[in-house]
Amino acid sequence: MSETSLVVGWTWSEGAAKLRVWQGEPSTMQLIALDGPVCFRILPGRFCTGYSDGAVGQPCPEQALARRGTNCDACASRDAFRPCMACTGLRCPRLTPAMRRYCRQDHHLYLACFGGETIKVGTASHPRRDQRIVEQGPLAAARVARAVGPTVKQMEHLLSDAGFTETMRRTRKTALLQGAMTEAEARSRVMDAVRGLRGVLPPTYHDHLHAPVFVPQPPLAVASRSLTVNQLRVEDDRVVEGRFVGAVGHLAFIEETDGRFALDLGELKGRHIAWNPGGPRRRPEAQLGLF
Repeated sequence: MSETSLVVGWTWSEGAAKLRVWQGEPSTMQLIALDGPVCFRILPGRFCTGYSDGAVGQPCPEQALARRGTNCDACASRDAFRPCMACTGLRCPRLTPAMRRYCRQDHHLYLACFGGETIKVGTASHPRRDQRIVEQGPLAAARVARAVGPTVKQMEHLLSDAGFTETMRRTRKTALLQGAMTEAEARSRVMDAVRGLRGVLPPTYHDHLHAPVFVPQPPLAVASRSLTVNQLRVEDDRVVEGRFVGAVGHLAFIEETDGRFALDLGELKGRHIAWNPGGPRRRPEAQLGLF
């Protein structure tokens, strides 16, 4: 019988894209590098990915089906991080001690260009100041301010009101990978946005701004932008079999016998996958080339 994992999400570390999964019994969080040969089956259903207790992730005690996004209702109510997601830093919600420590640590404000006209503004905790940005796969991004969590959240909120975007859907990021914008052009757009920050933010925030620190993209991601790929649908009982040859942000590129395909790791979230399964293989259909 093949071993199964529940995909929780993805991350980048040590220059490589990695799946975050619950695996084993009892479930433990593991990172699986997307490198070299791979073979797994996508099993039917989407399941709860668990919750954060404010310090570490916890698996869903009921192993329930996902009801809202990728969580069941019970885990959504348990999640200590959830109150922070909609917080603007102006009126902080009641937090657990662990989340209060997380909130009060230094955070970073960043600006990112994904290849379009819109500049994304976001925040990252100090320990994940670069990792958080690389996970999203921008063409160019720079950290531009540092302060405690609530202050950085306030700055993000003010910039959002001024026309920056706080969210960028994966589908939009994927579409922008097809664009002709170069990294140099993207860096120039970020710099143009940086020069306008003092005119948008009230003077009380100016001391937290600093010269832009551009976050280098992993060589794997840079090289992968030149690959020609087709989209791989995430479907029940699909077998993904081949060799990982690249990755950018949320996309992993797999060389199969029928071509090179892009796998959206976000679509795997909440899915059980069976490693090295037996049985028949469903080959991916070639679709419109992404880039």
